[in-house]
Amino acid sequence: MRTENSSNKIFIIVIALLLIANIVTLTLLLTDKKTNYDDHKSSMRNYLKTEIGFSDAQIIAFDSVKSHHRAEVKPMFDEMRTRKQLNLKYIGAQNFSDSSIIKATEYAATQQKNLEMKMLIHLKEIRNLCTAKQRAVFDTGFYKMMTRPNSEIQRREK
Repeated sequence: MRTENSSNKIFIIVIALLLIANIVTLTLLLTDKKTNYDDHKSSMRNYLKTEIGFSDAQIIAFDSVKSHHRAEVKPMFDEMRTRKQLNLKYIGAQNFSDSSIIKATEYAATQQKNLEMKMLIHLKEIRNLCTAKQRAVFDTGFYKMMTRPNSEIQRREK
């Protein structure tokens, strides 16, 4: 009877710990992602308005440039996601041969290059919205806004 009682207690403790872990995980998933996405989504707009000094008309033009850019790169991201899955299947089917790995990475590098090119052209379009005075500020500070807050570059510059 004593072993049955102690095994029941252990079983109840394990269930309680799993329940607590699930609640914590759900809380983190539901609260954290939304705020980070919203912060990132408006960060460039806020930077242009507060740091660069964009007027309302420039912000409207920025919104248009941003919408066009998103429409242009969304299919690229979708293609990269799909192609990555296909590449992984291909590499597996080829028994992880060196040539299959090289082929997959070359294609991924080309896709990444094209995406990076679109991103830099987008930044150039945003820069073109600036007045001459604003360009000087943009040119010396945009990279700080584009990097993650805890990046090594920003820690060194503080």
